[in-house]
Amino acid sequence: MVAAVFVTSGWSHVKYPKERAKSIGMPPSVTIFLGVAEVASGLGVALGVLTQLAAIGLILIMLGAIQRKVFVWHTGFWGRTRPDGITI
Repeated sequence: MVAAVFVTSGWSHVKYPKERAKSIGMPPSVTIFLGVAEVASGLGVALGVLTQLAAIGLILIMLGAIQRKVFVWHTGFWGRTRPDGITI
């Protein structure tokens, strides 16, 4: 399940970097980097290749997502709409 979530999310970051960058408020280059990291880490966990490093990658990605959601967007854990009106 972890691999399915992260691989599909990462793939959409790589496939549609401008749209995803706009929705998360980051440059497209960062969005592509995050997408590649999500796909690689998700596959690493699923296939058992460098599993601990892949898990660390996913942990770092999620800590960044939590930081952005709580401290930048101020939406809280279950919030669905950012203060600027963009639905997440």
